[in-house]
Parts: sequence; structure tokens; C-alpha cells
Amino acid sequence: MQAYPEIYYYGDYWGLPIIAFNKLDGSNLRFEFSQKRGFYKFGTRNVLFNRQHDQFGFAIDLFLNKYNEPLSSIFKSKTYRNILSLVCFAELYSDTSEFGQHDFKNGIFNITLFDVDQYKKGFVHPKQFIKDFSKVGIPEIIYEGNLNREFVNNVKTNKFKLKEGVVDKGLIPNKKENNLYYCKIKTNDWFDRLRNKNIDLYNREIRELRDTSD
Repeated sequence: MQAYPEIYYYGDYWGLPIIAFNKLDGSNLRFEFSQKRGFYKFGTRNVLFNRQHDQFGFAIDLFLNKYNEPLSSIFKSKTYRNILSLVCFAELYSDTSEFGQHDFKNGIFNITLFDVDQYKKGFVHPKQFIKDFSKVGIPEIIYEGNLNREFVNNVKTNKFKLKEGVVDKGLIPNKKENNLYYCKIKTNDWFDRLRNKNIDLYNREIRELRDTSD
């Protein structure tokens, strides 16, 4: 089952075109669709789980109730019907979720599709993803344009009133194919809350930010 790639901070893509999506603060889950079996395999970022899982089992029906019918229809359409399987990546979060931690007993949970990987073809490109899946529910689009320091600063100072930040997606064209790239920007507010909550995780994030954002 396809795993989601690690996303780093923004330093490698200055001047390149991006689409920035609201970065939801929750847990990254995977849901695999087969043209023969429908949705049949489920996982966290690293391991598979079923409905009996003590933490994430409930997320299967939460996802299926929201997405099974519309996504199955899209995947059976002309654009996707010849792709044997697709993995949908969705963020599980609640009103109380923060830094990927959840109050499973008291939180009011939602789940939102944020990416789709096609077997042997790779991830659906950003503009195609918006065109095909925005009607079923995807993260809010915050910005579309070139990655520049003004936009980075606007995210950092939380001009857009975000809980965590943004994930930027774009394409680098070449002669054979378009190479998909990702990067992330997080708000200063998020870093301040993390520093007060978990100093070790804060220090790891700061090191990564310094290593990859110049």
C-alpha cells in the first residue's frame, strides 16, 4: 500500500509555481480502492488497521460515509477506470486535535481527502486533483502563484488565520514528464504553541526548518 512522502520545508522551490492548501492538524490515514473490490484496505501513515483498531478503527466508517459513493463514482469514470487501484490520503482531525494528538473520547471528528495516488502512475497532479475532487471535499486552497518570501511571511504571521500552516504542491516540467513537488510552511503561532506543549518536538521542527528553508 502506497505510503505518503515526507514533506519538508520550503527552501528548495523559490520562484516556482505552487498551489497552497490548508494544512490540517491531525493524523494522515490511507484508504485503498480497487476497481474490483472498492475500498478494502486501510492504514495509518505506517501500518494497516481494521475496524477493531482501538484508536483509528472508527475512521473507516467516517471516511466511507463521507467519500465512498462520490469517490467510487469518480474512480469508475473515464479518467480513472483503467487504473487498477488508487490510494486516497485523508486527514483525520477533531475540534480538539493538536500536533497530531487526539482526544478520542471527547473530540468531534472529521476527515478530509487531501491526495490520491494512482497505481503505476503516481499522484494526481494538483490542478487535476482540484478539478476532479474539490466537489467531494478537499482542504481549502489558500494561495496560487509563485513561492516567494512575501507569501511565506504571510503564512508565518498567520494572515490567513490557519491552525497549522500550508502544504504547497507544484510541478516542474521536463521533456518526459512533470515532476510533482511538495513543501510546507507553518505559522509562528503553531510553533509557539508547540514550544509550550512539547519542547523536544519543537526543537526537532526548528532544526528541520533551519536545514531546509534557506
